[in-house]
Amino acid sequence: MNNAIDSLALDFSCHQSGDLDETRQLVAGIFCDHRLQQQSGHEHLSYRHQHWKTEHLSFSQMSYGAAVNIEPGSLERFFLVQIPLAGSDQQRAGSDYLLSHAGYATVHSPEDPLAMNWSSDCRKIVVRIEREALERQAASLLGRRPRQPLGFKVGMDLSGAAGRAWSSMARCVFDELQRAPQLFEVPLIRTQFEQTLMTTLLQWQPNNLPGEGHEQQHKVLPRYVKLAAEYLQAHPEQPITAETLATLTGVSARSLYSGFQSFLGMSPMRYLRDIRMARVRQDLLDPHKPRSVTAIATHWGFFQLGRFATEYRNRFAEAPRETILKRH
Repeated sequence: MNNAIDSLALDFSCHQSGDLDETRQLVAGIFCDHRLQQQSGHEHLSYRHQHWKTEHLSFSQMSYGAAVNIEPGSLERFFLVQIPLAGSDQQRAGSDYLLSHAGYATVHSPEDPLAMNWSSDCRKIVVRIEREALERQAASLLGRRPRQPLGFKVGMDLSGAAGRAWSSMARCVFDELQRAPQLFEVPLIRTQFEQTLMTTLLQWQPNNLPGEGHEQQHKVLPRYVKLAAEYLQAHPEQPITAETLATLTGVSARSLYSGFQSFLGMSPMRYLRDIRMARVRQDLLDPHKPRSVTAIATHWGFFQLGRFATEYRNRFAEAPRETILKRH
């Protein structure tokens, strides 16, 4: 189902579908062509998408209602900022591998290939920024055109002041678009919102622009970090320790910790814990799994149930038992 209203300055559309091919076509119409596959045949696809487009930016709130694999490849014409509100997304962005969740957003540059694995409960605010507009804004800040294609560090830590502030601004704009879209038909207001979001992204998110605060180049994930991350993603049910990963990768536990912090923004054990927490939620939503929070939590290594419940609620904005009630 597709409802849309148009104006000269603002476009709005609202989509929903339970059909995989139709969903792919709807999403491709807003972003770009891509491959879309369900991870399991047991789940019912329930795609929901609200989309607002201003002059140079667009804002989406979207979910699929089922675990899906999405492979758009290189975005080419736009930058993409994804802010998870719930659930998780295991991504491959260029040479980076990371787990995006409610505390960790991502910024994707046009040149870097992208592949995503959304959990069934994943829901995001997604901001599309036209490449030409952002590069023009970068040139305005520099006083000249950049000598190389603009690229950002992929991870945006929402626990930090800059990431939290940018995410809050983007969500605020989305909320205002829903409440008072007529404001964005005023050119001065629309331009100020767009330029504020573009300028702060360029100033706050590490990128390859020259000058103070921009020396950090787009990083290539070291082989040992990539190897450890892939192992954690493939074997989260195993009793993995830092020593296990050190033996696997051939580097010291200290080097491994430093590499994960520098390139993924968290420790290896935190990375593993995030994967396991995402798997807990998948099992809580799966009608074929035990209807017991304790059984599922302990299966994934969470034995301090009080701490687990608190962390789960902080991450997913609901108690584990509330999640079980959502089973189809």
